[in-house]
Amino acid sequence: MSIIHRMTVCARPGRSIRLGQCLARLHEVGRDILGCERLRVFPLRNDPLTWQVEGHWYSAAARDTFLGSEGLRRVVAQAIDEGLFTHLECGMELQQQVA
Repeated sequence: MSIIHRMTVCARPGRSIRLGQCLARLHEVGRDILGCERLRVFPLRNDPLTWQVEGHWYSAAARDTFLGSEGLRRVVAQAIDEGLFTHLECGMELQQQVA
């Protein structure tokens, strides 16, 4: 089973590119966590102000390590300090492995 965790982050007008640059640093954070299958950061096609961070994890423990990491805290703190976003929403789903 794989766990998919999504963060949807809505940029302030005029701050979307800078928000994307800030969120892109999460690739490094995910790469350093054992159990990270994949971590993607991308803008939504139909809304250039909305960014998606999508992590695929082998276990809840790996996902929790990412969510509790200093790296994630630093990225989110920087985005807050720079006033880059107006809204952040998180969600999770379980994905069954197909044999």
